[in-house]
Amino acid sequence: MSGSNAPERFLSWRWEDESDENRLTYKPDSKRPHTGTFVLHKEDHTLGNLLRLQLLRDNSVRFAGYRIPHPLIHEAHVRVETVDARTTPVNVLDAALADLQLEMETLERKWDAAVTDYERSQGF
Repeated sequence: MSGSNAPERFLSWRWEDESDENRLTYKPDSKRPHTGTFVLHKEDHTLGNLLRLQLLRDNSVRFAGYRIPHPLIHEAHVRVETVDARTTPVNVLDAALADLQLEMETLERKWDAAVTDYERSQGF
């Protein structure tokens, strides 16, 4: 990007040292019970929206939303509010991530099977 103060886009996503920065931080909301914000460092709309949708599938989630604070700040802020104290935002995020992992594994298996079937049909 010539003539701009913005860093090169590919540099903003690199992890020099995993120990330098946490990938995920959590801050409970002091004004609303059962509410908190997760900050996903070095992430964008892709993961923010995916997590929001998965969280909203859970009946114990009252609200789930995300925002990107600024185009040059590579973070996704995911805000979660649960229905009651029996389930915390941390619990529902853990469950959402586990569910997404299972969905991705299923998708990968189906993809591999479809590619194998296609290659067999083409005589590869």
